[in-house]
This record gives sequence, structure tokens and C-alpha cells, in this order.
Amino acid sequence: MRNPIRPLCAARVLALVLAAVPLAAEARSLRTILGTASETVGLRGGSAFDALADTMADTAARSIPVVAASAGFTYSYNPELETFERTSQTLGPLFMERADTLGKGKFNVNVSFQYVNLNAFDGQDMGDLTNPDPIVTRVTSGGQTLGFTANSLKYDIGLRDYVWGFSFTYGILDNLDVNLLVPLIYTELDVGVQTQQLFAAGPDGQFTPSQGPLLTGNTGGNNFGVGDILLRFKYQLPRWGWLQSASGLTLRMPSGRKDEFQGTGSFEATPSIILSTVLWDRVTTYFNTGIDFVADDVDRSQALYAIGADVDLHPRVGFALAFIGRSEFNESAAPSQTSFLSLRPSGRLVQEPLLGLDFDRKDYLDLSFGFRVVVWKQLMLFVNGIYAVTDEGLRNSSVIPAGGIEGTF
Repeated sequence: MRNPIRPLCAARVLALVLAAVPLAAEARSLRTILGTASETVGLRGGSAFDALADTMADTAARSIPVVAASAGFTYSYNPELETFERTSQTLGPLFMERADTLGKGKFNVNVSFQYVNLNAFDGQDMGDLTNPDPIVTRVTSGGQTLGFTANSLKYDIGLRDYVWGFSFTYGILDNLDVNLLVPLIYTELDVGVQTQQLFAAGPDGQFTPSQGPLLTGNTGGNNFGVGDILLRFKYQLPRWGWLQSASGLTLRMPSGRKDEFQGTGSFEATPSIILSTVLWDRVTTYFNTGIDFVADDVDRSQALYAIGADVDLHPRVGFALAFIGRSEFNESAAPSQTSFLSLRPSGRLVQEPLLGLDFDRKDYLDLSFGFRVVVWKQLMLFVNGIYAVTDEGLRNSSVIPAGGIEGTF
């Protein structure tokens, strides 16, 4: 009996050729490009592919490190001397917050740049994402099911962010700061897809070996836009002996487009506690903790925490070191959303995570290290690197470089 699935191979080759015709990619979001990438090899996407793109978009936006609002120099006004006096004893952290506030009437400007290459997920190379078992697709004609195919599936995903951050801090009172962070993000997405038919079945679902040609396809796009704007407040609390403390509040405005992997799409509020203490007049230790509440889906909220220190190697050179973590309270997507019907070697059909990506609850921990260098009066340069200590979730497998310039006036 002739296998009704054989003609499908020629149809897929034709689909691949048609996919090579230039499309108006600029009219499609990066989320749409990722969700429909399988169509470049003739595989129709579905809800699992869409859910994968949605979850990747949210995860990518949260994986961009946020530069601290705390300034390197802080001041308070001395009415007897009628002048501002520096209150910070060290040059301060880079990706943590210090308890010191800027000082009433003082203004700080910080311009930074980061390159974030999101190239690993749960320790797996994003350039080699392979479905554990062949995925099962339905073959139809005129609304009638002719049979099924089981196909290997491999993705090569490249996702890169170039982030310019513009941070402005103003001292409303000696003990109250307000900060505005505006990120500009250029995002690049490249997706390569590879598939091959390995098995075929008639309407009865009995699979037999039926190998087709290896098909490959490529798609991608880019976008430049404003990310989520952060409005941050810090109120310095009364000093408790050797311990300095402050309360913070961060409001995340959903100004970044989630479809372009540049925003979470949600309003979020993060109350926090900031603790610090000075040792030997040249070392400051820090502890930050808070909860990031997601307004439209509280289950997606997460805990934030960090511990670190900075030391002045020289009055004009400071070194900062920190461990920065965040822990999700719940999974970012249910297994049923990002799973696809697959064929096990035993012949059994099961639901498996698409491309082997599991979006269960994650714990992230990063090591941040860098230098602040005073170049002239209250003007300083900084360089920093962030390295992922844990490999859970969407990560940069090497070091995220960052640098910038800051001035206080």
C-alpha cells in the first residue's frame, strides 16, 4: 500500500523555497518571528510555539541588569559653614543600592552601556536547542486527516541586547531621593530551524520509519526602542549606631514593548530595604532585599536580594563586588502551555517541553564586579562585569560587560 505521507516531503521542500522569498519582516514583532520560525521549514506552529515565544519575551526583559540609582558621591548641607559636605566614605556599589542619599538639591546623571548576549537556557546552548523526541504533526487535506508525521526539530536562537541607560537622580530632601532610569534598547533576534521527517503514520496513528530530506530555514529581525522606565525612590532612615538603613520603592512602567523582548508588559512595584555599614573608613558592606510585585499577575512576583561590598583602593579608585539574586515564586509558564506531542522510542505519544525548555520556578544568582574611577572633581567613570553563578533560566554564559560615566552637581 502506498504511504499517503510520501508526497508531504515534496510539499515541504516547496514550502521551504517559498519561505526564502523576502517578507516584510519589519512589520512583524520579534515575538511573532520566534513563534512562527518553524514555518520556514514547513512546520505549522501552534499554541506551544506561541507560549514559548511569550515566555521567552518576558524572561528576556527581566534578564537585563539594572544599574544602581545610588551615586558615587553623596552630600549634606552644613548650615554653619554654608556649604555641602560629602557624607559617603567610599565610592559606592554599581549594581546595589547604598543607604546614603544624594543630598537636598543635588543632581546626579549616569549614562551607561551594556551588551547582553542571552545565549544559554538552563545551561543549554541556545544555538543547539533540540527537541528530546520527534514532534508529531497532523497531515490534513480539505479538513480531513490523512495521517501524522514525527519530525526531529532543532533551533539555533541568537538573542542580543545593546542597552543604553540614562539615569537621573535628584535629592528632594537630605534624606529623600528620586531617580528616573530610561533604557534605550537595540535587540537582535536570529532563528535557525532544522527538521527532518523520521516517521509517518496513517489515520490509525501507527508510526513506521519514513525518512524525508533534511530541511533548514532562517529568520530574524531587530528592533530599537525604549525599555521599561523605572521610577525609584529612596528614603534614608535614622542611623542605628554603626548600621545605616534606607527604604526604597521602585515602580516599573510598562513602556517597553514585550513583543520586542524589551519590556515585561506589566506595571510592577518593588518595595525594598537597604542596609550598609562602613568598616575601617574605606570598606562599605551592603545588603539589599525586596519583593517585586507584578500588578496584573501576582503569581509572577519574585524576591530580590543582594549582598556585597566596595572598597576604596585609592581615594580616586573604588572596587565593588556583589552577589545579586532573584527568585521566582512560581513557574513562568505551565508545562501544558509549552509542551508539544512527541513520539517516544517505545512508540508511545507523550507531551514534552518544546525544545526541552522547562519554565518551572527559577533561582538566579549573579556575581557583579567592577571599578569606579574619579577622573575630575565629581565626575567618574565605571566599568563592570556580571557573571551568572547559576545556570537556571535565560542567561549570558560569559560575562556581561558594562561601563559608563557619572557626574554629581
